[in-house]
Amino acid sequence: MEKSKISTKARIAKEREFLTFAQEYKFVIHPKGYDYFLRNYLEAGCCPCDPSRKSCPCGQAAREVIQTGHCLCRLFWRSYQDFVTIMFGKEE
Repeated sequence: MEKSKISTKARIAKEREFLTFAQEYKFVIHPKGYDYFLRNYLEAGCCPCDPSRKSCPCGQAAREVIQTGHCLCRLFWRSYQDFVTIMFGKEE
């Protein structure tokens, strides 16, 4: 596997954005973590799920989480209960 060319500084800055956004809105981050999302975003330079979205978290993310329980990429969730219900179709 080729070593990533993404700087540690860029990675830390984006991690901070993810965590600050989640904390500000009282959302939770995907239970398996954000490494996959972070790497894909930093490598693509835009939302890997929708290239027309140039930032992550994008402007639509908060509204999507509130309305559907998660953002388009499923990185941010309204709650862990929503994650379990939506992903596995059952209540905890």
